[in-house]
Amino acid sequence: MNKTIVQTLIGMMVLCLLGACSKAGDKKEDKDTSSDQHTYKVSIAGGKTYKGGVPCYAPGVVELYNAIAYVIDNEEIGRGVSLILPDRGVFEIRLGFLLDGNNNPIRTENQLFGFREWSVEDRYDPVGPISMTLKNYQEHVHSFAGEEGTVASFTLSFSGKFKLDASGEEVDVTGEIVVAAP
Repeated sequence: MNKTIVQTLIGMMVLCLLGACSKAGDKKEDKDTSSDQHTYKVSIAGGKTYKGGVPCYAPGVVELYNAIAYVIDNEEIGRGVSLILPDRGVFEIRLGFLLDGNNNPIRTENQLFGFREWSVEDRYDPVGPISMTLKNYQEHVHSFAGEEGTVASFTLSFSGKFKLDASGEEVDVTGEIVVAAP
């Protein structure tokens, strides 16, 4: 079941990426947003801190991915959120997690959560379940590619042990990701 969850979330992320890319030329409809960018701060114990922002919308630039946290409802695995947050040329975060009935992240062994420097192949992945807390979680109806979908805005705080590729040592990582409303 855990392998199925990860495979399903990865598949949904790819579909979301394709849908978001096709929206790049569309006019932004929702002006009631809390910010015009998503922000992140990831701190690796004894190492680097990555901090930055990613625009919510990049008009007229088809090759840019418009970062949106898609809400996924799947009968087999449940309700979840999927997001790829690319800070072009700097940093990238990929995450997918399931939600309980109160819209809190469900801790699992196979949470989809990874990050890496932009030009580096190796990615930090969790070693076991990580602690995640959602604040200010809201869902929004968003139109893209001629279809409406549900997206989310939230602040995600996390901590846990991560490992850089298979050969890296375990390190403690903390961070916060703020996903703005579309």
